[in-house]
Amino acid sequence: MNYFIYPMKYMRITQSYNGTISHKLHWYNAKDYKDYPIDDGGKDKTRDGIYCPCDEMKVTRIKGVGNNKITNTIWLVSTSKVKTPTFNDYAFMALTHSNDIDFKDIKVGKIFKRGDLIVKEGENINVSTHIHMSFGRGSSNDWIYNSNDKLVIKGDTKKPEEVCYVDKDFTVIKNDGGIKWANKPVYLGSPVKRNDSLNQIQINTTDLRARKTPNGEILGYVNKGIYNIIEKISEKSYTWYKVENFWVAYSKNWAELFLKKEQPQIIEQDKEEVVTENVKENKKGIWNKIIEFFKKIFGS
Repeated sequence: MNYFIYPMKYMRITQSYNGTISHKLHWYNAKDYKDYPIDDGGKDKTRDGIYCPCDEMKVTRIKGVGNNKITNTIWLVSTSKVKTPTFNDYAFMALTHSNDIDFKDIKVGKIFKRGDLIVKEGENINVSTHIHMSFGRGSSNDWIYNSNDKLVIKGDTKKPEEVCYVDKDFTVIKNDGGIKWANKPVYLGSPVKRNDSLNQIQINTTDLRARKTPNGEILGYVNKGIYNIIEKISEKSYTWYKVENFWVAYSKNWAELFLKKEQPQIIEQDKEEVVTENVKENKKGIWNKIIEFFKKIFGS
């Protein structure tokens, strides 16, 4: 899954889009264009990196480099649809204030892969060390002044928590800026092969929740595939199946059941008949070989 995650290893938001210093005018009471920027100072006052947050992003525009009157900004757009907390589509990101040196090897059209360093926090146009970030759906490569006389990112801008998941394995939160972030979904389970001798369930969707107990604590989501059924319980409106160390609810809309095939049982009398028939067949085969032997010696 091409999740779009928060692009820094440390989150220390120094001003959210609700900030009273300047950010609030980017959207509050704006009659036309708006965006929802955040400033992140990273782990400390050093220049932390901003990394590619999805499988791949392409640079669509760079502004300000070498110009002391325009703050440095880079626009990037995903090259494929991304999964966000609110939509599944292309997404863009604009990064402002990085230093000129960060753009030495970056041109429009450059491709970044997930985890690649894009730029670092900067002090461009005499600001304290941080990165100013804006996000949105679709694409963008320009600014525009809104009715509040604020230069905002042009496009279908979104709040950062509407675009970014937080990957706890990548980002350490030092200050969340008072924003309620969604954690990147956790997927559980190791699918197995089909086995006719076992009761199994096949999960056919990527959004089925794995729970600690039937209808209990959510542990994450289940990887698609086949699982051996360990236990079965009917509770409320669902039948629940335990697979590995978690439970899943069953519905034909998202899963398929495979019941083990019962092996035919042979009763004692049948066993004796089978043995007798086998003996007869063996004797018949021996006599046929003897007859063929004498035919060869004495002729037919």
